[in-house]
Order: sequence, then structure tokens, then C-alpha cells
Amino acid sequence: MPEIIDQNIFNKIKTGNETAFSELFEKYYSSLCFFCYDYIADMDKARSLVQQVFVDLWIKRKKLNVTQSIKPYMYCAVRNKSIDYIRQHKNTIQINEIIENTQETPFQNLIQEAEINNKINASINQLPEKCREIFILCRIEGLKYKQVAHKLNISVKTVEMQMGIALKKLRENLSNQKSINLFTIFISKKSNFLTG
Repeated sequence: MPEIIDQNIFNKIKTGNETAFSELFEKYYSSLCFFCYDYIADMDKARSLVQQVFVDLWIKRKKLNVTQSIKPYMYCAVRNKSIDYIRQHKNTIQINEIIENTQETPFQNLIQEAEINNKINASINQLPEKCREIFILCRIEGLKYKQVAHKLNISVKTVEMQMGIALKKLRENLSNQKSINLFTIFISKKSNFLTG
């Protein structure tokens, strides 16, 4: 069913329907950014490249003929844009190494990882403000509880309590095993994933 909905959205986009284009953007933008990040390891640049893919789609919409689901089309377009970026900005040895590393992981797995990373990011952003701030400082930036307490002028006990709340809420939101495994990887990277 999602493929049929996607195809209908794409058909509307071809006729210049901006609402359908916005719907497509909302549905895939965040996941595509995480997917692009797997290739280029720079979240700001990943956002920029994904936005360019959407701009290109809008500009070329009348000429494009997407017969499959638009989802694989979007992921392929972002992969190609990422590889082009790598070719333009990295040396040959780095390009071959990056492409080789991404080719070792099946394309479908990269898509699933990007979608789960998006879900993790959304779950973190749903935490209450203070709870989210403490979680990011502890788990993303790698500060110790005592450092976080000092930085935010709160007690270590408060940091512990807020971390307990954050982890409980995240476990509830990311209930399946695959999400939890990827959540562990996500945290261990300590990268600037958060989109606000």
C-alpha cells in the first residue's frame, strides 16, 4: 500500500502540486539525511545534499518517469548525490574506502538504519526539554553525571533521575529489538545527529 500512495504523490508532483511535494518532503527528509550521513559523515552537508535532491526533483518533475515506488528512487538519488559529493571533495583513496565500506552493507539495510536513526532522533526530541538536554550532554556529548550537574547547576541526583526518565521513555518509544540495537550504535557514535 505505501508504494501506491507514493506513486500517487509523485503523479501529483509531476503536475506541480506543491502540497504533494511537501508531503513527500515531510515523509522522507529526515530519514534521507541519516542515510546520506552514512556516506559523508557530515550531518550539515547531508541536510544540504538531501535538500538539493528535493530541489532537483521539483525542477525535473515533468521529465522524470518513476515507475517503481518513489521510496527506492529517493534513496538511490541521495546515494548518487552523496557519491558525487565524495568524488568532488575527497581524494581517490578515501573515495574507494568510503564506497567499499558502504557497499559491504546491503542497500536495504542502510535504508532501514536511516529510518530507525530518524525514529531515534524523533524520540529524543520528544523528551521534555530539561530531560533531553541532560540526555544529550550525558549520552551524545559523553559528559559524566557530575560534569553535567556542574554545567547545569543542578544536583547529581537530579541528573540521575532525569537520565532514568529519558532512558525509560526512549525504551518505550523504541520497543523493538532492532531499534534498541541501533540505538546503542547511535549513542556510541556520539555524533551531531540531532536535528532539533
